[in-house]
Amino acid sequence: MDTNRPTMIKVSRLRLDPDNPRLPEPLQGADQEELLQYLYENTAIDELATSFVDNRFFAHEPLIVSKADAGGSHTVLEGNRRLAALTILLQLETARAVGIEFAINPVPTPDQLSQLGEVPCLIVENPQDVHRFLGFRHIGGIKTWSAEAKARYLLAEVGRAHAESPDRNAFTTVARAVGSNAQGIRNPYIAIRILIYAREQFGIDISEIQQHRFGVWNRAMNSRDLRNYIGFGSARTFEEVEGGLQGLREANLREVLRDMTPLAGSNRAVLGDSREVTIYAQVLTNERARKVLREHDDLGLARQVVDQASLPQRIRRLVQSIEVLNREVERQGAPSDARGPARELVNLSRSLLALVELDDIDDD
Repeated sequence: MDTNRPTMIKVSRLRLDPDNPRLPEPLQGADQEELLQYLYENTAIDELATSFVDNRFFAHEPLIVSKADAGGSHTVLEGNRRLAALTILLQLETARAVGIEFAINPVPTPDQLSQLGEVPCLIVENPQDVHRFLGFRHIGGIKTWSAEAKARYLLAEVGRAHAESPDRNAFTTVARAVGSNAQGIRNPYIAIRILIYAREQFGIDISEIQQHRFGVWNRAMNSRDLRNYIGFGSARTFEEVEGGLQGLREANLREVLRDMTPLAGSNRAVLGDSREVTIYAQVLTNERARKVLREHDDLGLARQVVDQASLPQRIRRLVQSIEVLNREVERQGAPSDARGPARELVNLSRSLLALVELDDIDDD
């Protein structure tokens, strides 16, 4: 990346980046009006605007911009929220076209606004260097993007790394560039790659998952059981990931994505919390539990079936623990105050046996 000193550039000559990784995928390549509208409605740029009026633009944090295009405009590669705030504050053409403005009190004076007409910008020669810098800053560094924005960025970077050096591990290459590790790159890459494959090859609408529930989906794809259920399995290299996509089971993939999408007429999804991914995977791999899930769309009910199925194993673990206690008491003896808890254990064991035997009679 160019390390020259910042250059003062008029805000009117700056353009929002339509390829900004932070933008939702549907906005990639959008025009300036759409980009400004989105940033105004979805990011806290009004706070930036107030800060600019009160404190001016921070000279020690220049915008990072591309070289001027044929028309003399620069695309802002880092600092799009700040540019959006300035564009609205100064009521430039894009802001007027969209019809948006800030309600700042007191109203900025002409002198305050004129001091914001030019801002320091660092002009870079190679935008790809900026992509790598931004990846380090927003993924491995102090600033963060959303999980979905990170994944889309990594999707592009891994693809680029593999194209440039097919014989090298693309995940390791990108990990070194952004200050992470291969697994930290591979996991979100797999998650977003499967989603896009589902859309392109199976025609599945992934917009809800991608825009609002990617965190849950990303966690789900870290589950070996769920990856196996949808037919992907395990993959460590770029080639293995691409090969795994060919084994995806469309019906099972649709089922999992549907369970992460809110039910009709409700904001509730069958799987709406990443903390429930483990039990959800157990439900899908248990025939009885999965049947209950499909009949009622209720993970809690299906979980009861899983818990019941694991009851014998849980009892065996308790038996093993008691056997250990027995051997310990045989060797060392027991204090007198242990008699009460021991009697309580006997009574509870008898109650459990009675309940299990009663359940057997009911089943008959």
